Amino acid sequence: MVVMARCPLIPSINPAHSFRYQFPQSNASFHPSSNLPNFPRVRRLEFSGRNRRRGVIMAAGKDHYSTLNVSRNATLQDIKSAYRKLARKYHPDMNKNPGAEDKFKEISAAYEVLSDEEKRSVYDRYGEAGLEGDFNRSQDATEGMDPFDLYSAFFGGSDGNGIFGGMGESGGMGFDFMNKRSLDLDIRYDLRLSFEESVFGVKREIEVSYLETCDGCGGTGAKSSKDVKQCSNCGGKGRVMDTQRTPFGIMSQVSTCSKCGGDGKIVTEKCRKCTGNGRLRSRKIMDVLVPPGVSDRATMRMKGEGNVDKRSGRAGDLFIVLQVDEKRGIKREGLNLYSNINIDFTDAILGTVTKVETVEGTMDLRIPPGTQPGDTVKLYRKGVPDTDRPSIRGDHCFVVKVSIPKSLSERERKLVEELSSLRRSSSSTETRQKEHRFGSEPRKEPSLWHKMKSFIRPENSRTTFGTMSLNSSLPQGRMKEAGTCSIVLSVLALCIITSAVALVQKKGNRLKQKKEP
Repeated sequence: MVVMARCPLIPSINPAHSFRYQFPQSNASFHPSSNLPNFPRVRRLEFSGRNRRRGVIMAAGKDHYSTLNVSRNATLQDIKSAYRKLARKYHPDMNKNPGAEDKFKEISAAYEVLSDEEKRSVYDRYGEAGLEGDFNRSQDATEGMDPFDLYSAFFGGSDGNGIFGGMGESGGMGFDFMNKRSLDLDIRYDLRLSFEESVFGVKREIEVSYLETCDGCGGTGAKSSKDVKQCSNCGGKGRVMDTQRTPFGIMSQVSTCSKCGGDGKIVTEKCRKCTGNGRLRSRKIMDVLVPPGVSDRATMRMKGEGNVDKRSGRAGDLFIVLQVDEKRGIKREGLNLYSNINIDFTDAILGTVTKVETVEGTMDLRIPPGTQPGDTVKLYRKGVPDTDRPSIRGDHCFVVKVSIPKSLSERERKLVEELSSLRRSSSSTETRQKEHRFGSEPRKEPSLWHKMKSFIRPENSRTTFGTMSLNSSLPQGRMKEAGTCSIVLSVLALCIITSAVALVQKKGNRLKQKKEP
């Protein structure tokens, strides 16, 4: 179902409304040093009319330049840059700290004054008191704008290039509603798309309701040209000037003429076709080509397809806001798509090929052996195309979740136990093979001499044999006894060695004799 919204996104302000504030003469006090009056601080100015009463953004007692952290000779671009930075920082939706909303309103009030050339001039000359009094306000001034409307208008500004506006904070495309006159000319149209249509693009036919110039009166609202007369109240200018004396001197206020509504003309007999409005409600059918890769809340701008101004004949723009339906099981993040897939633990071990749902329908997804829970398996180039470069396309990523059964049949349990036993035995075999591969070489049989040496002097023994010299003198006392013991042991060891060698040789000779024929 197509939803059409003919009202603008930002509340419009009737330029016919005017407001006045009378300075309390009795409460004025003068400072000799400055020769300027000190008036009571007034925080809000209100104006009345057919719309509800609204307050003009004011911040009493604040230096607007200090609020935006700019110098007094800052350019309009510097002021816009400062407002952009501070408004994002203190917006209540982004900053939950106490006092952020008050700071945001203060920043908005400062920007509303300094971004308007006329208001800034009055503020530089007379300060805040001059703004609180009556001064000349142009018809295009954004008087009484709510700080949140000001924020939306500022960050929703379009550069006018192509069918898309500038990117907004939420990732969508913005609107160009900064000019108050365009509020009556621009049209918003909500277009709902399926998830697949947003990915691949689509051509849709829409029917738009708009206002066009009445062909019966040509936009004058009169039955004939004779029925149009010049307004006597404003002299055909559409505005009236109210001059009054203030503590600052004589000041004038220009407001829209209440008699002719700013047209400068009075219609004596209205056109029967448009009943004096100058425009008629009409409908037109259009073909809209949605490019591939659009996101939810993206906005397409169709220039010259909005309402027609009855005075200038200029047509506004048509803003098509895209509303993309969600697709169950698929989530979009940038150009990539994400889905969850559940597989059995046996498939995670052995690997498998399973069916998955994509934006192109059902496809096969290969699960490699040894897949772990939480691993990501991709279908390359099955994601979302880039709107600016359709040849670039993202991937469809599947996050694997392994299902482990809570209950098993008797046969399944036996098979799992056999598998577990096989895994343990296989692990033991591998351990032994590693020990054999990296262990020490087999020990060789020690030689006869090594055995005799070990018998006489074990390897872990700390006893050492001494050497004797006939020319050396023996120590006295205990050293004589130690030397005698060493000699005896040496002689005994020599005898044993000689006997053992003789026995071995004799045994070897006997073996040779037996082998000989």
